[in-house]
Amino acid sequence: MSKCKTSLRNIVAGGALAAGAVMAAGLAIAQDGYEWPRFFNVVTPIVGTANHSLAVAWTSEFTAQTGVRARVLPAPNGYSRASWLETGEGRLALYQASDYFDQMDANEGYATPDAGPKDTRLINMYQVTGWGYMVRGDSDIESFHDIGPGTRISYSPSSSFLVAGVDALLAYLDLEHSDVTLVEVGNYGANTAVIPEGRADVTFTSPSSGPSYEAEAGPHSIRWLPLPKEEDDPEAFARYRAIHPGYIPQELESGVSTAKGVYMDHAYQANHVSADEDPEFVYQLVKWMDENHDSYKDDYTHAHMMSIDNLVKFLEVGALQPLHEGTIRYLEEKGLWTEEFQVRQDQLVALAEKQVAGYEEAMEAASAEGITIAPDNPEWVTFWADYREENGLPASFGEAVLALE
Repeated sequence: MSKCKTSLRNIVAGGALAAGAVMAAGLAIAQDGYEWPRFFNVVTPIVGTANHSLAVAWTSEFTAQTGVRARVLPAPNGYSRASWLETGEGRLALYQASDYFDQMDANEGYATPDAGPKDTRLINMYQVTGWGYMVRGDSDIESFHDIGPGTRISYSPSSSFLVAGVDALLAYLDLEHSDVTLVEVGNYGANTAVIPEGRADVTFTSPSSGPSYEAEAGPHSIRWLPLPKEEDDPEAFARYRAIHPGYIPQELESGVSTAKGVYMDHAYQANHVSADEDPEFVYQLVKWMDENHDSYKDDYTHAHMMSIDNLVKFLEVGALQPLHEGTIRYLEEKGLWTEEFQVRQDQLVALAEKQVAGYEEAMEAASAEGITIAPDNPEWVTFWADYREENGLPASFGEAVLALE
């Protein structure tokens, strides 16, 4: 072997060893003079969901480029994602508007000290995800109006937005839980799997997630019920939307083939951080995601949606969550932040801060009376509802946000 080739091999090997040493030591490559933290955790839904796979795609590229150990932590449900962000187990956590609204209302499993109302801020857009009602391919159910007594509906208390999806469907039809058969399941995957298995007739789920692709590939395949348009029955739609705020209806473009072109609700899904998160960390991370989007946008089906353009679209249709100051700084730098966005931001922050302060005061007052702060304690649930009414907090945080002008 020539000396030239030997030297080249030594240089390459030495470089690889040096890179490995950097990774092992937890050191990171600087960006514009900024020294990244040694590691941070990104909290996502369970393995098999689109958002978990998307997080794996971008964090793998981020780690490869910077040396920062960005670890993906799949949480069993939305309550845990909120709690893990509050307790510091993750610096970023996946939210959609319905998650945020339920947390700020302390609905279901959010009615705890850690998972309840907290001042979190959106930092970047993940994907725009369709959410709708799935039936098996050979089902006789063609529309909402085919649902009634005897219909078996999948019901997953593991996440409040899945519960809300069922409750909104029933509200549209002016039905109660007792009017149908609820098939209780333990997690998001099972919430979809019961349809191809034939254990339930209808479920509320996303056409972008892994379980939906699996169900579509099964021997019976699947179908999706179109969301009735508001003008078809304004009163029914108002009942539906009162339980299901934070979604935008449109025809589906991305997801399983059986759902393409179906009119259904869509959620803008995004990463949140604590309001007091380091602004420089947020700014640098959002900047990296934008400037390096081409390096990971083809690594997963929906990664192309992680764009600044989608974040701006979210702002233009009326942001539903406040943004972190680090993200605003980057948008200002790009010339994308407007006076209208700032007005909306100020309104959202004021609402959030008032709700969080009220929840803290309510917990303190309840504890002083010996009331345990837990979602399965009816005394605490009633206390929080009464406290909101007596202290001018909205009965529905989501409706308060939607009412902003």
